[in-house]
Amino acid sequence: MRKKGQPLEVIADYLQVSTRSVLRYLALPCPEPPASSDDVELGSFVMEGACAAFPEVDWLSDNPVMEAEAKTICQYCPVLDKCRSYGLNKGRDQHGVLGAMTMAERQRQWHRQQQRTTQRPGVVARVQGAA
Repeated sequence: MRKKGQPLEVIADYLQVSTRSVLRYLALPCPEPPASSDDVELGSFVMEGACAAFPEVDWLSDNPVMEAEAKTICQYCPVLDKCRSYGLNKGRDQHGVLGAMTMAERQRQWHRQQQRTTQRPGVVARVQGAA
């Protein structure tokens, strides 16, 4: 919110905390985004997933009702991060739900990540040039 120009008071009000808490939080270094795991293979985690306990669910369906059911199960999955990483890296064009995301959602997220990656070097260069 702060990067989008929101005043501290608005952020504090939205989070229902004090302005001081927002300032302390903003003073902390931003965590690095999790590294994309290109080497994740579907077979290495799928049997540990919640999907293994629900063989009756059609994980490859394009039906919105079935997709919603599958995504609900994914929310409680112990390997959700691995599955989503696989879906965004290797399974982007596969039908069905992977990591609580449909194929269309994975493709949109991948394109957003690509846009951020190409935009980020310019931001870093401007910040370094201003220092």
